[in-house]
Amino acid sequence: MEKDNMNSKLKFLKNFKKLEHILPNSNLGQRIFSSVILLLVAIYAIYFSKSLFFLLIIALTILISFEWLEVVKTATNQKKWRLIGFVYILIPIYSALEIRNIDPNILLWMFFIIWSTDIGAYFVGKNLGGPKLAPNISPNKTWSGLLAGVLISLVIGFLSSFMFTKGNIIFFTITSGIISIIEQISDLIESKIKRIFNIKDSGNIIPGHGGLLDRMDGITLVAPFVLAISYIFADKF
Repeated sequence: MEKDNMNSKLKFLKNFKKLEHILPNSNLGQRIFSSVILLLVAIYAIYFSKSLFFLLIIALTILISFEWLEVVKTATNQKKWRLIGFVYILIPIYSALEIRNIDPNILLWMFFIIWSTDIGAYFVGKNLGGPKLAPNISPNKTWSGLLAGVLISLVIGFLSSFMFTKGNIIFFTITSGIISIIEQISDLIESKIKRIFNIKDSGNIIPGHGGLLDRMDGITLVAPFVLAISYIFADKF
């Protein structure tokens, strides 16, 4: 019995050592852990606690503003880039707040599309590869990743329609696909900004992910778009 236990421990240690060599290179373990924590906190704040959501928004706005100032610190025209940062941060943050006031389900749906698009694009693009989407802006993004992100968003859109009393399946499915494309364009915009200032990440506050700007880039164009359709197509929700 003792010999079997010893063999089991040795086998576990060998496997753990192998894992140590894998995770630092891919950051996959850190990415998954950080994503799960952020996901749980975001869902709770969006759906169950308006005050927590408001506090998180304030904290995010402050931290993202500091990240932006750090990113553009080498810019020759500081006034221009600070003004761009003001618009770049304020509009999506305001849009998210307003969507939350209209209906938490709409905001949750929006984030489900953003998260599913990122996950689908990351894993399919990384494993399947293929032609690059925008090699001069973001060398790792592929057309296969974009397509995977859109396809998974269609599924999420279909399922999300059941969250709403008036939820129209066709409306939510098609709109989710459009949001997925907008999200990936939004992601490329942030990648372009980082290219301009020759940096890989906007910060290192989130283990395995980089800065808050790196994680919030998806809402830059998506949040104003979702706010607009929540007004225009109010009868669909």
